[in-house]
Amino acid sequence: MRSLKWVLPLILLTACFSKRAAMTREGYTNIEVGMSVSEVRKAYGEPYKVYSKGDNEVTYEYIERIEMGSEVIEQRRYYIIISSGKVVGKYVKFSSPPPFQNPYSDDSYSN
Repeated sequence: MRSLKWVLPLILLTACFSKRAAMTREGYTNIEVGMSVSEVRKAYGEPYKVYSKGDNEVTYEYIERIEMGSEVIEQRRYYIIISSGKVVGKYVKFSSPPPFQNPYSDDSYSN
């Protein structure tokens, strides 16, 4: 019973610090033409979305959100083009959300 007292907190602690696979800029640069789908999925997990392009070609989309505090300041979308189970190309798109602007105000004397 005494050892059980330490096991549960240890399990909870490891669950909090376990990191799931995610795509980053560094990971994106490490993807090479010719890599297999299984290598990509093993390293970076399941894609956010899969686009079917026909002719045995799909595009995997992974998203990385860069946060400052609780706000997303940049979003990177990584696209991996796969044909016949192998990486044949890749590209990335960057975007920043517009700054928050509140057009409505409860203050009747707002400037």
